[in-house]
Amino acid sequence: MHFRYLHLFISLLILSVSALNAQDNFEVRQIKFKGNKTLEKDYLLENMALKEVSYLEKVLLKKEPFLFNRELVNLDMLRLQRIYQSEGFIRVKSSIDSLIVNDKKKILKLQIDVEEGRAVIVDSVGISYGPNTPEINTDSIHQIIFKNIALKKGERFRDKEINNDIQIIQDAYMNMGYAYVEVDYDLNLRPDTFATDIFYSVQTGPLCYVGKTIIEGNQHASDALIRKQLKYEKGDVYDKSELSDARQNLYHLQLFRVVSVLPLKNDSAPHSSIPIKIYIEEAPRLSSRFGAGYGTEDKIRGFIDINYRGFLGGARRLNFYAKHSALEPYHVSIRWIQPQLFGTKSSLTIHPFLNRKNEPGYNTRTYGVNVPVSYRFNRNLTSTLSYYLENVQQRVEEGDLELPDPTKKNFPYNKSGILTSIGFNSSTPKFSPDKGMQVSLGFKLNGFLFGGDFNYTRLWADVRTYQKVGDVVLALRGMAGGIQSTDAHGFIPVEDRFYSGGSNSIRGWARAQLGPKRESGTPLGGNSIFEANAEARYHLFWRLSTVVFIEGGKVWNKPYEYKLGDLSYAVGTGLRIDTPIGPVRFDVGFPVWNEKKSAQFFISVGQAF
Repeated sequence: MHFRYLHLFISLLILSVSALNAQDNFEVRQIKFKGNKTLEKDYLLENMALKEVSYLEKVLLKKEPFLFNRELVNLDMLRLQRIYQSEGFIRVKSSIDSLIVNDKKKILKLQIDVEEGRAVIVDSVGISYGPNTPEINTDSIHQIIFKNIALKKGERFRDKEINNDIQIIQDAYMNMGYAYVEVDYDLNLRPDTFATDIFYSVQTGPLCYVGKTIIEGNQHASDALIRKQLKYEKGDVYDKSELSDARQNLYHLQLFRVVSVLPLKNDSAPHSSIPIKIYIEEAPRLSSRFGAGYGTEDKIRGFIDINYRGFLGGARRLNFYAKHSALEPYHVSIRWIQPQLFGTKSSLTIHPFLNRKNEPGYNTRTYGVNVPVSYRFNRNLTSTLSYYLENVQQRVEEGDLELPDPTKKNFPYNKSGILTSIGFNSSTPKFSPDKGMQVSLGFKLNGFLFGGDFNYTRLWADVRTYQKVGDVVLALRGMAGGIQSTDAHGFIPVEDRFYSGGSNSIRGWARAQLGPKRESGTPLGGNSIFEANAEARYHLFWRLSTVVFIEGGKVWNKPYEYKLGDLSYAVGTGLRIDTPIGPVRFDVGFPVWNEKKSAQFFISVGQAF
């Protein structure tokens, strides 16, 4: 009797193994993970041999399908466990939970079951020093270290972060002159309690000083210009961060395509004086860019951008820019840029221009000059103070009663004033951010003591945030602004008014169509605006992504008037195709609670916000 059951069990086992072997070389269409609460599917697949290739990727993109192999899958289960262990989950378990097989098409879908278990938590962090360590202010340096390291008390232990933290500790000592510092670590792992202590041991080495600076590779840029970017001098205490600052200062000149700032250390025989070698490769003195494209709003567009570096010597640059589109039939400008006007972080630009704008609500021809002074506080924060002088000629629309003489074809006026703005940007990556934020604030004062035909102020703010939630990127935007005139007639130039609606605004309305209108039906613009956008972005496959969005906004006639009960709303969806110049965007927006409005379609380049 027992022999019969044993025979049945062996038979079933042989059939099961035979079935699995029969699935070898089947195409893997889809891989699902169950129980991966901490690590995302994309991250796991990036570090595994297993890959999924959908039918569309195979047919449209000619992507080579991944063939199922039992031995490879078994190795990947071990690899998956190692991935989790490196992330602090030392008791993780993984297995193939289920297989959905199509024998006719020779394809399969599989689900991987993950039991993460408890993660190892950092219980304490300590730093000790070797013999012959010089007297240093450990309190101040420890304060810097413990502020910047990732693995603090209470954090989940991760192998990757321990290496990053070692670099942070080394940099802290290198910034204080210890160029030959060595850092090692030891762990006191307690598996039963899922806790560990981290002990760093530091060998500082000798206190070092900056030696001579050697410059190589420059052809047109003078040694004096390059040395102007250096914060250190020969004989100063060695500071690694000053070498990084010098590298950034040289890059910001936009004269070089390669910049290397290296300390010439001798690890076999440490010496207290360290020479610095600067190697550069200059960018071409004359360069140009040009391009063309199409969008539903600006129709066929094109531009040419020419730069001359080292104009009149030094780091000065001369730029010529011209473009054409349906919204801006012509725009021609010249910019003369003087970097480092007041120190290494500021610049001055003289920017004469001529343009014609053909917006839905107005048609203007403008020529003038802008003189902005910019200051870069750090890599994320910049500010600009600009003086402008403009001559504008507005083409008068028949029956436009807001103008002094609506019978004339053109309405000329002058503008003069200052514009100040501040911008913060911590979002990454550049074209399609999935984390960080962008903030821009601006204030414009036209007329008053600067002259011009009208006196008014314009204030606005735009805030955008990006956050990844699982496989979805949630993008949010809020924008508000107001204009206040001190003139009796209260006239605001049409190009400075607020407009809403369009591919980068509220997408249920065409460009500038959400807000006050003239009797003719063309957009009038307003003195107050509020817009709010929420967009969920999801990557499908290859370079293709999809989005869904909901938006609301309004433009009002009166200054600083915000009646949120009057907001108009839109919902919609779209597709994105990633390209080297940013995503190509296809959007459709639907006005809600407005039966008179139809869906709007947009084609453009770049995310909506």
